[in-house]
Amino acid sequence: MPKNALCQSDFTGFCTAKLGVAPHRIINDIVQWLDEDHGAGDPSLFAGFNKNLTAQFFVIAKQDFTLSGLPIMQETFNQTSSGQIKLYSDFEEGDSIPKGSVVIAGEGYASSILLAERVALNLSSKLSGITTKTKSILSEIRKYSSTVSLLETRKTTPGLRIYEKYATRVAGARNHRHGLDTGAMLKENHLRSIGSIEEALDNLNKNIPILTKIEIEVSNLNEFRAALNRGADVIMLDNFSYDDVKIAVQEKNKINKNIKLELSGNLDEKNIEEIASLGVDYLSMGALIHKAIWVDMSLQLYLPA
Repeated sequence: MPKNALCQSDFTGFCTAKLGVAPHRIINDIVQWLDEDHGAGDPSLFAGFNKNLTAQFFVIAKQDFTLSGLPIMQETFNQTSSGQIKLYSDFEEGDSIPKGSVVIAGEGYASSILLAERVALNLSSKLSGITTKTKSILSEIRKYSSTVSLLETRKTTPGLRIYEKYATRVAGARNHRHGLDTGAMLKENHLRSIGSIEEALDNLNKNIPILTKIEIEVSNLNEFRAALNRGADVIMLDNFSYDDVKIAVQEKNKINKNIKLELSGNLDEKNIEEIASLGVDYLSMGALIHKAIWVDMSLQLYLPA
């Protein structure tokens, strides 16, 4: 049995300091997830459960992984038991979890534990998969560069963005913009609609809020040079060849070292050594989230002897 008791302040601190939102925002999500899973009610609980029957449970790691989402598991069990449950864990977010470890354990009403089980495990399994994948890739990057930042993208699951992006941060990555409202980003389809890089950047620089950064996606060196001379904060090199990336880095360093370069497009674990050594500031990989595989955990419930 883990020795460290979890308390409400652990969850509150997670919401405010790690997610940057009030606890009720996360509680509302958990309640909706529970409602989705419970539907009109779990008829399995009509089989003769004693409402006062208490039990212990243990969530067991079925593989090695990096932990993310523990406070959400904690609050999910709290929600189905109205806080009438004791919860314990000797782990924290970002810890390496060996196979066979007890991730979280508790003691409370058996029916409440069973109502929370699937929702509690699902999100943490998903988030831990993202954190595990991100940590693995970032560890490889650090073998070749101590400065380049690893970013995710907006390729997230609707309704889960705040959590999925958080899971990459647990592993040491940085976040790209959270949504359309947290940065001006001109992509290929914007530029087709507007007509030219120069016109688009001129208009943005005149009209955006003063604290808003501008990023522009370019697909070749000619577009890169136009953006370099027109006032972008970040230039994304989309599907550039390695040779063209090196040219872009050299030209940027001669003209304006303050502009940041982001490399994106078909990046994966197979070419980390090459891409991490190119001299760009950011590597963005949507695969950190949309190709991450859930980790395997199971809940075991035991009645008192």
